[in-house]
Amino acid sequence: MLSMDFSSEEEVKMKIEEFLALTAPDRYDFSNDGASEEYCKLDGFQDTYEKFFAYMYKTALPLTCYEEGKAGVMACGAAYKEECNKRFGRIPDPDSGSDLLQIIYKTLWCDVKSLNYCKKGNKIQGETMNSANTTLGELYKYNPKEKKRIETLEQYNKRGAIKPVKYKKQNVSIAYIISRYAEEKSEQEEKYDKIEGLKDFLSVYHTLGNFIPVPADCNGPRGTGRLSDYWDLTLKTIYDYYICRENNVKNENKIRHIIGESKNRIKLYENWLNSFQEDDRPSWQCFIEKNYLQDFVNQNVNGSYGMPKELWIGHFSDFFSGKTDALPHSIKQIEEFCVNASCFIMARSTRMLIRLRKLFQGDAERA
Repeated sequence: MLSMDFSSEEEVKMKIEEFLALTAPDRYDFSNDGASEEYCKLDGFQDTYEKFFAYMYKTALPLTCYEEGKAGVMACGAAYKEECNKRFGRIPDPDSGSDLLQIIYKTLWCDVKSLNYCKKGNKIQGETMNSANTTLGELYKYNPKEKKRIETLEQYNKRGAIKPVKYKKQNVSIAYIISRYAEEKSEQEEKYDKIEGLKDFLSVYHTLGNFIPVPADCNGPRGTGRLSDYWDLTLKTIYDYYICRENNVKNENKIRHIIGESKNRIKLYENWLNSFQEDDRPSWQCFIEKNYLQDFVNQNVNGSYGMPKELWIGHFSDFFSGKTDALPHSIKQIEEFCVNASCFIMARSTRMLIRLRKLFQGDAERA
């Protein structure tokens, strides 16, 4: 685990160089920062599932939500939460809680005004672009055994005994997913292994290419709004914002899709987007360049950046036409999401690492 005590410019440089000197910095898990030695030992592709759930246990419901003998599988989640708490302790959210990421944000975005809109206290507000929870929850709708369990738990919900499961038009809650993993660890891992790309995606979930600075307090609403936390839909909405930027009413409506109804957040988000300028005008090209997002968009024949890439075929047409919600509606779409997201993340990590090396190792390489 990297030590993150630093104060001077020289120490900051040392931490970046220490990170770049890792065997595989593109695979470095930023949830390690500030976490216990026990948690960091779970590193590596072999421990992908265990490490993901060890991180996610902190989002499960409080132990008081479960009634012994009634909740069944959910009681397993309660026990797992308690076990993880004792074994791993507190695991910071790397979005804004990783000191190393804070250094990287301030380094890679040092030449753009946008970072001023991302400050929250003495921290830079970061966001995990491609989330796992929503898509992982959708898997459980396509398994008859899981579907039956969920519907049984919904009966308890109606009686007010527990409220951990979302179903029907919403994704299954992370509390239920964690509980099933705790109940049948090996069986659940076997099911996950059958989903193409899932293990790859979870293994790069907390790596460099999946993080980006965003306006303060604007990361949470994206996960609970219409876009259901999908980064391709977010980018498509931002793309449309730049393309029809002369129409203020339409633009404000587009921003609502990302961050909700708060006028203060809408204004802050617009100011952030408008800070990416080319020829004194807000620019999609500048937004992509400055945020290292080239691998998430298509390139036009003339070399300019075009529309974002879909995370699965038909995602844009189905969602923006109102045909479906933002969620995947088949195992095939879930697999496309996992494969594409992991590929885009890894490519972006490489791009960001090249830039970091140019900034911190350029003199040595030239020598």
